Amino acid sequence: MNDASTGRVAVALPNASDQPIEMHKIRLNAVRLSSRPLDWGPLNIERREEPRGDREFLPAGTTEHLIFVRLSDHYVHRESEGETTERQYPAGQVSIHPARVPIRWEWKGKLNFLLVTLDPAFLDRVARETFGKDAAPVHLWHEDGKHDPLINNIASALIREMLAADNGTRVFTRSLASVLSVHLIRNYAQGMPAAPQPVHGPNRAVSAAVRFIREHYAEQISLADIGTAAGMSSFHLTRVFKRTMGMSPHQYLVEVRVHSARALVSSDSDRPTLAEVAAAVGFADQSHLTRQFKRILGTTPKKIRV
Repeated sequence: MNDASTGRVAVALPNASDQPIEMHKIRLNAVRLSSRPLDWGPLNIERREEPRGDREFLPAGTTEHLIFVRLSDHYVHRESEGETTERQYPAGQVSIHPARVPIRWEWKGKLNFLLVTLDPAFLDRVARETFGKDAAPVHLWHEDGKHDPLINNIASALIREMLAADNGTRVFTRSLASVLSVHLIRNYAQGMPAAPQPVHGPNRAVSAAVRFIREHYAEQISLADIGTAAGMSSFHLTRVFKRTMGMSPHQYLVEVRVHSARALVSSDSDRPTLAEVAAAVGFADQSHLTRQFKRILGTTPKKIRV
């Protein structure tokens, strides 16, 4: 049955009897850059350029979760789990395909994209450690094209790290793997308890503002952007936000950035530079990070590392 609004059609895929494959071992002619030789562990990235007019069918899916970040506009035909999607995907959009799920793709034009892969065992471990033992195993759903700034930022950080790898790379990428895992569990996992939704207007607006800040904190967002997401004027939102949260939206944004930076500051001897941490969480530079870090946590990033 065809759904004109979504382009989805019920289809039947062949029986999936094969074993899941390791995505990085197939279509090697399309790989332009890869982090695999760097031995990053659970999180890796590749830049791929697939030739025009080709197809791929993986009857038992892949061993890892796949996250696609498109670098150009694509028109792709996809079949998975009894349905089909065929449409144009703009550059910048993100798609997520869970491990061990059969998938078939067909395309006509050349594809240019980043492929982020995440080990399901690592995702499950983060789920247990963060959300409790009942949170694993994590069952991700297929997301077929979405604007996700955090995933875009993580992919960009991974590419930069791959091109300028040093002794801190594995610690940095491990931190990004944890951040990505929590984000996937919160936003793309089946069966996870939903965050309680306020019933009344002002509280609902504050909840929407908090959600927007947590999803976009690494970007250069303004109070107007937060107000738009909350459906309120900036002036009105600031009043109800401060009354509810005990701080302004901007103060909350800075706190989210500081605590995210703290998670990236490792106690190991090899780690990302503070400038890299500052850029990853949305601060203008290292000095801005250090000032806010000391104001909120009472210490500096360098002391945390001792």
